[in-house]
Amino acid sequence: MKKNSLIPKMGFKLFRPNPRMFGKLFALFVFMIFCTHSYGVGQNKKMDVHFNNASIDFVIEYLESATDYTFVYNDTDKEGIKISVSLKDADIVTILDAVFKDTPLAYQIKEDRIVVLRRKNNTVKAEEEKQLVVKGRVISEKEKEPIIGATVILEGTTLGVATDVEGEFSINVPKDAKTLVISSIGYAKYRFSLNSNVFDKLNIIQLKDSVSFVDEVVIVGYGTTKVKDATGAVSRLGEKDIAMSPAGASVQSMLQGRAPGVNVMIQSASPTSPVNVMIRGISTLTGNTQPLWVIDGVPDYSQSSTGDVTNALFNLNLSDIESIDILKDVSATAIYGSRAANGVIIVTTKRGKLGMQPTVDFSLRAGIQTINSNKLNALNAAEYKRFVETVGRQSIEIAGFDYNTRLFFNESKFNQLNTSQWDGSMLELLPDAFMNGDTDWWDEMTQNALTTQCDISVRGGTQNSNYFISFGYNDQKGVVKGGRSKLLTGRLNFETLIGKQVKLGVNLSGSSRKTNNKDNLIDNIIRFRPDFPAYNEDGSINLVTTSTVIENPHLTLANRNDGRGLTFSGSAFLEWTILDGLKFKSTGTVNYTNSQTDVFSKKGTRGYATAYNSRNLGNSENNTYVWDNTLTWMKTFGKHNLVAMVGHSIEKYKSRMLSGGAEEFPDEEVLINLGSGADSWADSDEAGNTLVSAIARVNYKYNNRYLATFTFRTDGSSKFGPDKRWGYFPSGALAWVISEEEFMAPLKLYIPYLKLRASVGKIGSQNLGNYDYISLMGAASYNGQPGTKPTSLGNPVLQWEETTSVDVGLDFGLFNERLRGTIGYYNKQINNLIYDGSVPANSSYKTVNQNVGTIANVGWEFDIRGDVIRTDKVNFEIGFNIATNSGKVKKLDGIVKELKMPYYYEYVRLVEGGHIGDWYGYKYAGRLFRTQEEIIAQKPVSSTGVQENYFGSYDSPGDAYLIDQDGDGKITAKDKVKLGNFNPKFFGGFNLSLSWKNLYATAVFTYSYGAKRMWYYQYEKTSGVGTYNVYNSIFDSYNFKGGDALFPRLAYAGTVANALCDLYIHDASFLRMNSLNLNYRLPANWFTGTFVNNVELSFSASNLFTITKYPGFDPQGNFGSTSTSATANDVITVAQGVDYSTYPSARTYSLGIKFTFK
Repeated sequence: MKKNSLIPKMGFKLFRPNPRMFGKLFALFVFMIFCTHSYGVGQNKKMDVHFNNASIDFVIEYLESATDYTFVYNDTDKEGIKISVSLKDADIVTILDAVFKDTPLAYQIKEDRIVVLRRKNNTVKAEEEKQLVVKGRVISEKEKEPIIGATVILEGTTLGVATDVEGEFSINVPKDAKTLVISSIGYAKYRFSLNSNVFDKLNIIQLKDSVSFVDEVVIVGYGTTKVKDATGAVSRLGEKDIAMSPAGASVQSMLQGRAPGVNVMIQSASPTSPVNVMIRGISTLTGNTQPLWVIDGVPDYSQSSTGDVTNALFNLNLSDIESIDILKDVSATAIYGSRAANGVIIVTTKRGKLGMQPTVDFSLRAGIQTINSNKLNALNAAEYKRFVETVGRQSIEIAGFDYNTRLFFNESKFNQLNTSQWDGSMLELLPDAFMNGDTDWWDEMTQNALTTQCDISVRGGTQNSNYFISFGYNDQKGVVKGGRSKLLTGRLNFETLIGKQVKLGVNLSGSSRKTNNKDNLIDNIIRFRPDFPAYNEDGSINLVTTSTVIENPHLTLANRNDGRGLTFSGSAFLEWTILDGLKFKSTGTVNYTNSQTDVFSKKGTRGYATAYNSRNLGNSENNTYVWDNTLTWMKTFGKHNLVAMVGHSIEKYKSRMLSGGAEEFPDEEVLINLGSGADSWADSDEAGNTLVSAIARVNYKYNNRYLATFTFRTDGSSKFGPDKRWGYFPSGALAWVISEEEFMAPLKLYIPYLKLRASVGKIGSQNLGNYDYISLMGAASYNGQPGTKPTSLGNPVLQWEETTSVDVGLDFGLFNERLRGTIGYYNKQINNLIYDGSVPANSSYKTVNQNVGTIANVGWEFDIRGDVIRTDKVNFEIGFNIATNSGKVKKLDGIVKELKMPYYYEYVRLVEGGHIGDWYGYKYAGRLFRTQEEIIAQKPVSSTGVQENYFGSYDSPGDAYLIDQDGDGKITAKDKVKLGNFNPKFFGGFNLSLSWKNLYATAVFTYSYGAKRMWYYQYEKTSGVGTYNVYNSIFDSYNFKGGDALFPRLAYAGTVANALCDLYIHDASFLRMNSLNLNYRLPANWFTGTFVNNVELSFSASNLFTITKYPGFDPQGNFGSTSTSATANDVITVAQGVDYSTYPSARTYSLGIKFTFK
């Protein structure tokens, strides 16, 4: 259906990307490269200065604000120094000479930095002859850049020097000296032992970062702030956390156990596995439950929980990421308005630095995956024959012959016996009922899989520009044969200064991903009959001869299910400092994705030999255009600090889809173009939407103690009707830094940081289709004549889903910040929930999207980290987080009394007062019916004296004894009760990190408690049978063990076992060792005098073990499948609750090496 004409006219005109567009972007980049020529930092600039007994701190601050220079100094060097200087029309050199005259300080100018050093003391030559010289170069452990102005002091004395602009020092020490102490602002002190090996050479000394955690910068919407100034709930993962992620990890999976309230569920170990990220519970019943991902300031819409080839998060190279910030409460997320109802995750990629020496990083990882989940032990050929004969005979005894039993037993011969006395032995098997094969399909189709990752990047900067360029390649095979994903990525981040007031930048990234999806092979492995030989005598694949048998797994392996995804994201920005404190920024972004699919199914794929071969091709293209403009004003006056921002944003999205298919090709190798098929078809579609927004935010701080943030955003969306298009989303937050109060001064050593914060606000959501507000028409034909017909009913009064949230938190740092963390409470109420509700039958439609009710998520979060050991050489840290979330249905409107999901099975039911994720089914009494008399005793008698059925017409011994809740003598829908909830009562993670000399190790654990999962595979295989193979737990059924069995009787006809009861609902609590990582950095002095700056060796392992009582593959994975017939309305069920056992989990081991060159 072509929908282009129905796209609402909002924002700016749609356009399609073309080669000229990419050419313009490239031209813009080249232009900015040529704009990187040097601009002087103003040595010749003349100015007037007048200092009268001013502190040296004031003088430095004044000169920094008046020039482009940055001062580097040691605080202890300048204590108590006062300056009195008065000059007119003087350059910077003249001013500095005058300032530092008659002081114990000197200075050096290096490009745009002024290094303040303590003057060297003149030491008598005789004294020097009694001393030894120690020389060294102090660099940062992370960037390997020289640290200027670091203090080098002989321990226990006042003898010391400072490092120069190259980070180098030379100090004379007595022959009996033991230790030098090296320190610098922002770095941990380092004790350097003096022995005979340190003299007569240049010693390389690396300092570790030691920025107070409250001074760490976190990224928030359209800006940054320090941890101590944040008024919202924000969790952060830094570069070191990301660098220690295991091989094969995605940006989503590495969040597991790292942040409270963030529940990450990986579907399986498949190379195309979906990943589900949920922040603070379920916020919608339809559409996408994933948070908004913002990459380098640009919202990304090409991702979801799926493993689609164009999912930007799967195509994002972890080696390119510098930090990840998770915004959870309304104060932090409200600036993103209607897109932030599920939370916001901000990804910032790496950049170079001004004046940074070119640095090249090259890393290589190789690993192996092995299956570590339970093997679903399918029956072998002998067991399968026993199973079919036993269950078949019992089924015929109860219900007679049916389609399935006729495939194995000779019905006509039995009917000829003319006997009124049943005797199962009279049943004869058909001659061709079984074949002579005996294949263990699990071992045949699984493998140890290889994975490789290669990354190279270069970053650096000139006096006015910085850059980062990277390329990555990943090749991951699946533990199920045939599955594979190959990914190539590239990124360029570039910024340049033009004069003092203008900054230009571009961020370009792209990826190409190829996949071969064999996820459905596991289902075939388990279901395909073991007595069928894999191959015919001539070596060809054995094709089955009946439609009731699933296809040969070797045929599945030979079929093609390829995907290819191309992504491109390009953004360019201009930042103009109009006046001191007033800054304008304009950013334009283009996101483009193209997805291609090629599915070729050979003859016999659909389960019988005569099934036609077929081919399906698909091509989808998505374009998103974003233009953001912001104006920011920053002002400090006295003890007041004010930052105000206003902005405007326009987003345009357009998608195009083209698909086609054909079947009955003359051959399966050459003539497979769609035109060669006997029957073919084609389809196409276009759609689009627009979002126009206005934003405003004010941050206020008084005396570093009292903080306030107020945000307002309004969004206009083309997805709603003309009268409901605009949503208005305000928020406010207050914070009190208690530790800055004077009465806390005596406790500063024990409580250096304590902040209380609270926020309230509203954000929206537009979880609906592009055109749900209007009724749509589609093409039709009658008697060969073209025409139109209604296809969907619109709802022009649909309103925004609105989330009102209250959040309270306490952030703390105790005992010199050795213990730090946060505790928080939140209450989120989601109103105007959109759901595909039913409509009256006379409307000729079944459903229409409606606003149906209100749900609420209430929870607690706790996160704590502690330095158990913190010394110069050894650091041992433990982190722990835990979160609870309770989702409750507050109300449903007058039309919809309850919502049942999935639509057909109704496993999950939403009712007023109930909880999101409640299972509903029959309560199992814990035993089976043993005799027919026991069943008869339960059956009611109608008013006419006829005995009614207890559950169905085939009530028999071996059926599950389900509890008759209402006592009417029969099992009906009224007897269904709550069987648990698929959401955990609490979940979280804990991690350990140890650094000792050049060794760094981390371990991450995740856990979950209280979730109840339905093991659908077990339910399907033990509640009724067909001709497919099953797993060996069926021998614990009534058919084989009698009344003491675990599972009810199996039959080809429907039984009470087909009803969902708590026999199939399992405790999914678990404790998992998620990852173990070891990094060892080779000694730096090994590479002195070479271009090799650093070499690191690494070992990582993921998914090492899981402690759980859950009987399936994985207590958390295997949610959803293309075979489940799930719809968008079943999102909360498919996302978490039902385990379809579609793919096993795996353990990964990898080795890596990383080189840094300068």
